[in-house]
Amino acid sequence: MKKIVQIILGIIALGFLVVIIKDNFFTDSNTKSYNDGWEAYEKNQYEMAIFNFNHVDKTKHPDVLVGLGSSYSKIGDYNNAIQHLQKAYDIGYGKGTEDYNKVLVSLGMSYLYSGDLKKARYYLDEAKKIGTPDIQINFKILDSLEQVQNK
Repeated sequence: MKKIVQIILGIIALGFLVVIIKDNFFTDSNTKSYNDGWEAYEKNQYEMAIFNFNHVDKTKHPDVLVGLGSSYSKIGDYNNAIQHLQKAYDIGYGKGTEDYNKVLVSLGMSYLYSGDLKKARYYLDEAKKIGTPDIQINFKILDSLEQVQNK
């Protein structure tokens, strides 16, 4: 019985060793940066996510454009957020999915916070047209800023 337990533990340890070796030695840097970027993003470590996402081939992983845009937005760098989210929008990333709604809303809010209320309204209207839920709060913020700007 003791030998069986030792054999099972040995197999499990060997499995972990294989996974560690594979991740560290046989994973290309593009995939490693991609995985590390999303891991950092999930942990709200946006600067680290940005660092990793910037080392990923965006043609292979276009979702990184959204991660970059969102990360820049979270740290208040709206110009960089717009740059990456605009690229995601331009290539139609996620069109017909919830991801596309997120691109539209994030792009609209980034324009709003950067002060370009006209473009903010355009992208938020696009999001509203396709039925993005809970968009009304974004329009309330936009409407308030437009009223202040028009005074």
